[in-house]
Amino acid sequence: MNDGQPVATEFRARSMRELGGVLAFVDRTCAGVEADTVFAVRLAVEEAFTNIYKHGYAGGEGPVAVHVDVAPQQIIATLVDAAPAFDPADAPVPDLDSPWDQRRSGGLGCHLLRQMMDEVKYVRRERDNVLTVVKTRS
Repeated sequence: MNDGQPVATEFRARSMRELGGVLAFVDRTCAGVEADTVFAVRLAVEEAFTNIYKHGYAGGEGPVAVHVDVAPQQIIATLVDAAPAFDPADAPVPDLDSPWDQRRSGGLGCHLLRQMMDEVKYVRRERDNVLTVVKTRS
């Protein structure tokens, strides 16, 4: 683990095939962090990474940089991609009450991010989407 100083690291991906490497990177970076916090960060990164390739890059390839900063009070994960602009706050609120076969698809991933993380921030920086998720350590 660290001596109270933030630990910052990065993983660069080009395709959805690298999801396993991204998740292993999150696990290595968060070594020594309490399991429930790592679970939430890992799930959030997996969901965001998957959505970037599925929707942003339409199943194709493109750059995604995943940064994970481990600090004594929180974990901050940032995903930077060059896909078309998309703010997760614009995602529709999912229908959680109707039967599964009657629900409109979409919005569950963004809902999950908002529920699992303490902060979800999006900015468009020049040609890049920058999604930052923050989880307070337990």
